[in-house]
Amino acid sequence: MNVLFMNISKQWEGRTYREYPYGLGILATLTAQAGYDVHILDMAVDSRDYLTVVKEIRPDVIAVSFLSPSVQKAAEVIRRLKGFFEGKILAGGIHSTLYPEAVLDYGADIVMLGEGELTIVPLLRRIEEEGPLTEDCLAGIPNLVYRDGFGGICRTMAQKQSVDLDLLPIMDRNLFDLSLYDHHTILTSRCCPYGCRFCCSWAPGGKRGRIMSSDRILQELEWLVDQYGALTLYWGDEIFFWEREARLAFCRQLKGRRLPIKFIIQLRADLVEEPLIKELMAVGCVKLCIGAESGSDRLLETANKRIRAAQIEKAIDICVKAGLACKTWWMVGLPGGGREEQLKALDIIKRTMPNEVAVHQFVPLPGSEFWDHAKQYGIHLPKETSFENLNYYSDPKNLVYDYISGQELYDILKQYEETLLSLGYIPTDQADAASRYVFTTPFQNTTFNI
Repeated sequence: MNVLFMNISKQWEGRTYREYPYGLGILATLTAQAGYDVHILDMAVDSRDYLTVVKEIRPDVIAVSFLSPSVQKAAEVIRRLKGFFEGKILAGGIHSTLYPEAVLDYGADIVMLGEGELTIVPLLRRIEEEGPLTEDCLAGIPNLVYRDGFGGICRTMAQKQSVDLDLLPIMDRNLFDLSLYDHHTILTSRCCPYGCRFCCSWAPGGKRGRIMSSDRILQELEWLVDQYGALTLYWGDEIFFWEREARLAFCRQLKGRRLPIKFIIQLRADLVEEPLIKELMAVGCVKLCIGAESGSDRLLETANKRIRAAQIEKAIDICVKAGLACKTWWMVGLPGGGREEQLKALDIIKRTMPNEVAVHQFVPLPGSEFWDHAKQYGIHLPKETSFENLNYYSDPKNLVYDYISGQELYDILKQYEETLLSLGYIPTDQADAASRYVFTTPFQNTTFNI
């Protein structure tokens, strides 16, 4: 059986990182290992006409995934596929998990909720039997949503177990056209032990955080080196290990392997300390990314960031003084304060001068606390036809909040841009590899590579 995996996405014209969709790649790897012919079309980076690709590949099953900002594109694609393609269309991922009935309305035959690794191969086996997909034959496969012959919604039992990350195969990057991507990526955990109100990283893997063992991570790093030689790697986890001792122990293990890799990690500011930075730099870490979000304690508290502005400043300062490149992300428009609070990050930036500054407007993400309780925070949620505005580089004037207007958001972002230029930062549109201080806002046409 021939299976086509599709990442349905708008092409954001330089506004997002060019990196392969990791979760989709894991599902494709499992499917290939089960003996199926596997193909991947990543519409975020691949400009080929998807109907032409389907005609050439002639798949029996198409499995699609997409994020909320691309939901209108996804609805169009699925509806066109339904009229062009006779096989089954499966859907999964965060948006499909949150809105399965809407995705069925687009034309998907079955929505896989949660972690698709637990259902993809059993579901394909059932489809391969070529009989009608009745409630009885699907009942033994958990976390499925579909319509019965009368149009009613059917749900199979909820999956009680979570994916054991150590038992997942190493994602076969060679299933992708690697010429389309800027770098390699690794993901070693799911979910997050923190509860920031703007984040939806819990979906679809549940709210209990899990992380691979160090041995399993090292196995994947060695595989990457065997396949591709020396490389620079983006560590895509929200937090590089959750426990201090685990971080330090992993660095010691990695040092012993002497692998020819450089890597970029993300870490909360309150977890940054001098001994760790020294260990990271010794084993190839070339950049540390901090989701600072705000320089206002009031805004940080409203977002349940569980961190103080002073800790953010200290973390950046530690990196800068150690000579480790530091990238910072900041949000403008978080609930909890007006113009003065929204601009406080500039004071920290002026004092610390991180190497990279990414400033974008706050957008409520489906599945986050700010989305689920929007009215409580003065947030007006967009209609599905405006979900494209749920990306960090959309026009801020299209966002509607009680506590700040779209024009005020625009003006504040412009003030960030003007101040950063005055400090000597170069916009991403003009920067090159030699640029020491670089920034991006929604007004730049391109963002950072990683």
